[in-house]
Amino acid sequence: MTPQEFLDEFGTLGEAEGGVQKLREMILELAVRGKLVEQDESELPASELLESIKESGANNGKKRAPRRNEASSLLHDPPFAVPSSWEWSPFNRVATIASNLVKPAEFLDLPHVAPNNIEKYNGQLLEYRSVREDGVKSNNHRFFAGQILYSKIRPNLSKATIVDFDGLCSADMYPLDSHIDARYLLTFILSFPFLQMAVKTDTRVAMPKINQAELNQVLVAVPPLAEQHRIVAKVDELMRLCDGLEAVQKQRRGVRLRLNRSSLDRLTVVQSPAQVSAAWQRVCDHFQMLYDTPETLPDLRQTILQLAVQGKLVKQDPNDEPAEQLLEKLTARREKLIANGDLKKSKIVPITDGEFDITAPAHWQWSRLNDLVEVMNSGWSPPCEPNPTIDESEWGVLKTTSVQSFVFWEHKHKRLPDNLKPRPEAEAKQGDLLMTRAGPQNRVGISCLVRKVRPRLMISDKIIRFHLIEPFMYDEFVALCLNAGVSQEHIEKSKSGMAASQMNISQMKFRMTPIPVPPRAEQKRIVSKVTDLLSQVTRLESTLTRREATRTQLLTAAIHGILGPNP
Repeated sequence: MTPQEFLDEFGTLGEAEGGVQKLREMILELAVRGKLVEQDESELPASELLESIKESGANNGKKRAPRRNEASSLLHDPPFAVPSSWEWSPFNRVATIASNLVKPAEFLDLPHVAPNNIEKYNGQLLEYRSVREDGVKSNNHRFFAGQILYSKIRPNLSKATIVDFDGLCSADMYPLDSHIDARYLLTFILSFPFLQMAVKTDTRVAMPKINQAELNQVLVAVPPLAEQHRIVAKVDELMRLCDGLEAVQKQRRGVRLRLNRSSLDRLTVVQSPAQVSAAWQRVCDHFQMLYDTPETLPDLRQTILQLAVQGKLVKQDPNDEPAEQLLEKLTARREKLIANGDLKKSKIVPITDGEFDITAPAHWQWSRLNDLVEVMNSGWSPPCEPNPTIDESEWGVLKTTSVQSFVFWEHKHKRLPDNLKPRPEAEAKQGDLLMTRAGPQNRVGISCLVRKVRPRLMISDKIIRFHLIEPFMYDEFVALCLNAGVSQEHIEKSKSGMAASQMNISQMKFRMTPIPVPPRAEQKRIVSKVTDLLSQVTRLESTLTRREATRTQLLTAAIHGILGPNP
């Protein structure tokens, strides 16, 4: 595929997952390889441009840039071939790092720019504040309109921008004076070839950054000056096309998600079986439109759980043993356990009539989770190695991410160091019910049943493990309830913490969670139906993921076809 064919297929290629971002990267790559615009033999070659820069003293009177036949004198090998009118040049021949540290107290009302004020990969300057508003205390660089600001920390984030005003920037940034077209130099800095060289040059691991000496060694592919101007104009034109394509895709995605949620919301608010059936049929009639990307499926999964705990997923059977009798038997069993000393008497008060608004069939009952549980405890969180175990002979500790909504992932664990003795009493077992009790807000209060688990994996102390009083409630049904409806709402309200990044829920509040209690036979039918529907959703997700992967592979192949092999 030629560059022109690539441009002709612009919109089609952008439809792939992450396609627009890949197109942006490809535009920059084509630009800095000399494949975006045509060369003009009548223009002065880059070698003469670099010579004039040297003679003008713009690069501090340093030795002239090497000619093409002197490329071996460069500190790095050029990463690819460039047109004959171009030259490879060390960074310090085409730009000067304008270090100019000043005390912020003398410039409180000037704009202040830090790395987090620049959008990574595309050079967009985000909202910024003044030096005073940011409370800057340490020395910062003074920068001036027309300079490039380049973030030297974590160069893989590719944060750089051109400013049209004076101000101060973080000491983690370099103000750059460009001796070639500043917009072209910015284009090169944001391109993947520059990133590869910057990361290769950087030797730091804990806090990656590139110092001045390392940056000055990075190579820049320099076109003739007139061609630089044409490249910048073409990049601007294509980036605007990317912006438009991205806006259309975002609008289309927003419409799809709104339709999706509207259809699913209607399912959860209707009451009669006939209304549920009609609402579900409308979803089925437009299924391919509503669910054509993996991102649309989480809402569908959650709606299935919601319908299940509302009693709208399966038909009720009047021949089932009433839930009231089920709870009576469960209460009797609980009192016997207490009398035998196998269970402590709880001070948690039972659910009272009218305690909360509920949506459930009239023949269902309600109970506190505490009244259904025989055993509840937490595990152990020793300092572990970040990698998982090699095989089942090694001990590991489960991460909270092993607990997913209604699903258990045993591969999410860390290896226990050899110098620590395992605690077999914390080992996860088949039949354990788990709930995450601490962590980021969106990861607290998630529950699942351990249906299968390999040996020697321990529960961490950020996970609550519990077992139900048997044989009255299905474990799968209780795990389902904890992830949707009234039970989930209670758990969400019970979370506490100083920040969203570190929340928790106590065992006492967790025990108070209200749980709907259908007849036992109906619980079994609900679990069976949910399992079947979620399996279908998983299969659909796999299909959509494969389709997105195929699109991405086609885009990658097209990109490689344009660039060709490296020299």
